[in-house]
Amino acid sequence: MTELYFLFAGIIITLLFIAFFAGIEIAFVNANRLTVELKKKQGKKSGIILSRLMEHPSRFIGICLVGFNIALVVYGLLVSELFKGFFHIQNPYGKLFLDTSISWLLVVIAGEFLPKAFFRARSDNMISFFAPLASFFYNRFLPLLQVFVSFSESILKYLFNVRIKEGEDQFSMVDVEYFLQQSKEQDESNPDVNKELLQNALLLPNIKIRQCLVPRTEIEAVEISNSIADIHKKFEETKLSKILIYEGNIDNILGYVHQLDLFKKPESIRSVLLPISVVPESMNATDLINKFTRERKSIAWVIDEFGGTAGIITMEDVLEEIFGEIKDEYDTEEFVEKQLAENEYIFSGRLELDYLTETYNLEFPENESETLSGYIINEHETIPKPKERIIIDRYEFDILNVSDTRIEMVKIKVLK
Repeated sequence: MTELYFLFAGIIITLLFIAFFAGIEIAFVNANRLTVELKKKQGKKSGIILSRLMEHPSRFIGICLVGFNIALVVYGLLVSELFKGFFHIQNPYGKLFLDTSISWLLVVIAGEFLPKAFFRARSDNMISFFAPLASFFYNRFLPLLQVFVSFSESILKYLFNVRIKEGEDQFSMVDVEYFLQQSKEQDESNPDVNKELLQNALLLPNIKIRQCLVPRTEIEAVEISNSIADIHKKFEETKLSKILIYEGNIDNILGYVHQLDLFKKPESIRSVLLPISVVPESMNATDLINKFTRERKSIAWVIDEFGGTAGIITMEDVLEEIFGEIKDEYDTEEFVEKQLAENEYIFSGRLELDYLTETYNLEFPENESETLSGYIINEHETIPKPKERIIIDRYEFDILNVSDTRIEMVKIKVLK
């Protein structure tokens, strides 16, 4: 009877080890590396341990494999010994089938599916909690693993001419996105924590240049044959620091002139002409930033699929995709306010409700919003689509222009 208890205890212990190695492997694979590095910077023991283990992830996976298989072999021997006293089947094949079925079902459910599902659902918490135990087995099994790895690499190298090169693992986009989502959930109650910039930065690789360029109709440019006085005048009118130079038409841009070069008192525009990079409108914003950094430039000529000028783009245009609109001392904000008929108006969405009430005698109920755009969005409970018609109280709103975050232009009709 004592031997039976020992067998039961041994089986339970080996099942726990099987569950641990199977679960810790899944937790390690799904753990967020950025979170681990932050814990390390904070001096937390689990972060220090896990950071060391993540320096060689393949080794840790191998350690889990070694531990799992050792526990599995011991489990099989103990189960076989236990079943000798329970099942008295004369047919050896029938006994093998019954022993295998029961032991397999037990190890798959208790040692594989349930632990993996649990560890995967709580990967960061579980990997942090079991970090000391994982480090213990790592240190004990590492010499054995190195023997197996060396043997395997020798076979790959000398028999199959395959060389294993373990590169440095970097943070993936998934790591950062998961960390951002996790931080949002934890810091939702803290209004001072603004993670919009990081989220915008994550979306930057998905943004094409065509989405943020200055279109060709808004390009400020000067013909190469013009005089220095002409470009002086252009700089004064536009308040820009760079003016594009073209020959013949805007589809043939030669370069640009920087306003600082005019202090050199050049004789002609060509003498201070600087080369401009050419990029396709399908390039993404991240590649453009890398190109600007590499070439030490901050402006590029954007061409369309036919080789014509689609527009121009600057580093400031790209950065505005992360930080929002960047204004300098020469930027002016113009709001549209036009009365079409006695009870019809066109307004910019950013006009304040108080201003509309004073100027046009339009009455709006008390609302948390300060602008017309905010009032419509709050009442409509979502950002409307262009050309959508909305009726709120005694006003009919025709949405003319909408951005991702607000209503830019709206037509209002006062209903009688």
